[in-house]
Amino acid sequence: MGLITPWAHQEELAQAGILILREYAICYLAMEERTGKTITAIQMAERSTAFRVLIITKKKALADWVNVLANLPHIKIYQTVNYHQAHKIEGKFDLVILDEAHNYISSFPKVGAIWKAVARLTKGLPIIYVSATPHAQGRAMMYHQFALSSWSPWRRYKNFYQWHKQYGYIYQVEVNGIMKNKYDRTDEDRIAAEITPMFIVKTRKELGFEHEPEDVLHYVELSEETRGYYNTLVKDELVRLPEVFLVADSQPKMRFSLHQLEGGTMKMDGEYYVLSNTEKVDYIRDRFGDTTDTVIMYNYKAELLKLERHFSNARLLQATSYAEGIDLSGYSTLVIYSQDFSTARHTQRRARQANMGRTDPIDVHYILVKKGISAQVYKTVSVKKKNFVDTVFERLV
Repeated sequence: MGLITPWAHQEELAQAGILILREYAICYLAMEERTGKTITAIQMAERSTAFRVLIITKKKALADWVNVLANLPHIKIYQTVNYHQAHKIEGKFDLVILDEAHNYISSFPKVGAIWKAVARLTKGLPIIYVSATPHAQGRAMMYHQFALSSWSPWRRYKNFYQWHKQYGYIYQVEVNGIMKNKYDRTDEDRIAAEITPMFIVKTRKELGFEHEPEDVLHYVELSEETRGYYNTLVKDELVRLPEVFLVADSQPKMRFSLHQLEGGTMKMDGEYYVLSNTEKVDYIRDRFGDTTDTVIMYNYKAELLKLERHFSNARLLQATSYAEGIDLSGYSTLVIYSQDFSTARHTQRRARQANMGRTDPIDVHYILVKKGISAQVYKTVSVKKKNFVDTVFERLV
């Protein structure tokens, strides 16, 4: 990476952002993936009165921030840390940048240890939030993100439950025979009206990107044997495979087991198994080959073991770890072998090839089984824009 010169839109948005930060002590950069939020956030910090800036990001993105800072001229002092190590940070700062803010600090109705560690560092400081998907699972995700700020627009509420009484709707679902409260439904319009002044929202199209990601769906036909295993598991909640005896006696187990079975792998009692079926692997090799300009994203660890047996040139990346913060614009082909159940990561993942300088169309290829769980996952996270959790699992015909 050579010396970085910010794009014109990054300079302009940084100036707009610093005005928001001065008024609210909060600015949320919610620009789409690959639009340059990292440099925009740093340019904001350079325009601020802050001298010492703390950047908290995910582990996989840490090196990218370090590389940008090494090549982008700046006069402020920056310290970078990942969310899982934030509890170790000491010292005084003047400004905090929270990268991928939706990921670790947006849980509800309760917070975890990471949120508490970050809260210790953000108290009394202005915050720049950075995420292309700030509330992919609903605006209830915003309460604890903003609760990290001493100037939260909802600081009059002592906790999420008090806030939710005013902004949300409680309903119940049955989990293992027990009725549990759910808090993801909120008054979206009311919340949006209150927080929109703190946001900078830009799409790639608005900023002049030539190409947008397009999804290309490929439906793979499972062998008669694999289809039989799949249907038996759905019907009986157990099946004997040549490699392992599989029991899926709960919705989560069924969800994960069917998903893995499609791809020809399995994890059981802490052990990883590479199954004999290769329908998805064969399709990819026949359709795309094994080339150095191809990236294949997988979800489960055992899938990497399987893919490594069949691909020596394609780049193999874990679909969750590399859903965010990585530039794949130099690769011509991105294949999603399997993906997790998150809408936010689906949205982030499909934009990895986007870049202002890219001149080639961007096709993201999904390897699915018609009526199988992979197709159900894709439809839920891409069309319905909801996390895939539990469903009625169908038999394959």
